Amino acid sequence: MATHDQILDGWLTAIARDGWMAARIDGVAELCGATTAEVAAAYPDRWTALRGFQARLDTAALADAASDRDASVRDRLFAILMARFDAGEDHKAAVRILADAARRDPGLAAFMLATLPVSVARIADAAGVETGGWLGPLRVKALTLLVLHVSRTWLDDTDPDLAATMKALDTALERAERWANQSPA
Repeated sequence: MATHDQILDGWLTAIARDGWMAARIDGVAELCGATTAEVAAAYPDRWTALRGFQARLDTAALADAASDRDASVRDRLFAILMARFDAGEDHKAAVRILADAARRDPGLAAFMLATLPVSVARIADAAGVETGGWLGPLRVKALTLLVLHVSRTWLDDTDPDLAATMKALDTALERAERWANQSPA
């Protein structure tokens, strides 16, 4: 009997191998050595698997969020976001396929545009970013754009230490911090 994690990995492998539109439940069952009924009970379709993957990334990112409360918000954001990128490393091929498919599939693009800000808001809250009030949603949108920008670097980063991703994230957070600290004239 396959575990939920194995079935989710099966979906991600199927997406990487077959593409977003062609990944099917029977192929996932074959990949992870499960029955179709087991797959259906855990992740019955691509959309549910995608939600599961996002939850896995968020859980990994937030695992140590409270470990260093004395760190700056920028440092906590850096650590949490890098943990999220690290958590996606094993399935980078599937993420590439999803990013490419979202350019042609309005449903997938809408799904990603609706769910990524929710993840980013959780990450921002955990890092100490103020997400309430009238500026909070703007901060979340800005951080979402930052994550999307750095994701492009991450997708091309072949270094196991993710040096290019760390540099891109640090630079983006530095710019965001400067922007956030500017006082209106």
